[in-house]
Amino acid sequence: MYKNNDEAINWEAKKLLDEGVYTDTEQAYLEAEKRVNQIREKFREHQVKQQFKLQIKSIKKKLNNDDYANIPYNKNRKYWENDI
Repeated sequence: MYKNNDEAINWEAKKLLDEGVYTDTEQAYLEAEKRVNQIREKFREHQVKQQFKLQIKSIKKKLNNDDYANIPYNKNRKYWENDI
């Protein structure tokens, strides 16, 4: 009936029609597509944030490892002196 609609959009449109929010099928499908796309976009943003957090955690683990423990670090130092 409607092309390029997946199961989530079909389910959401059916829910909108059953609740009586929309009586026209086409309007219900358009609104359902908007809602599903918003939910998917929020989920993608959440995934990106989670990936970033995991990368930060892995960097922190590497820095806490003994191999990197003797590296001097001072974020306010503008240049490195020879007395290291």
